Amino acid sequence: MHAAEAGDDIRISRHGKLVAVIISAERYQQHFNSGTGIFQAIMEWREKQSALDLTDTEVDSWRDRAVAREFSWE
Repeated sequence: MHAAEAGDDIRISRHGKLVAVIISAERYQQHFNSGTGIFQAIMEWREKQSALDLTDTEVDSWRDRAVAREFSWE
């Protein structure tokens, strides 16, 4: 958490595949409360990462399709 607060992006992977990124609250506010929607933010990120040459299929494969776990507030 301290690293994210300091501005570092924390990448989390499962079985060698990137599944999540933790960013600082400040960066989150800049990206998601600036009037830019989540889709636009993702597209801008993909443009910046163009060297990775990600296909739509690869990006879609990051979505966890596991059955949701049961949850209770109790």
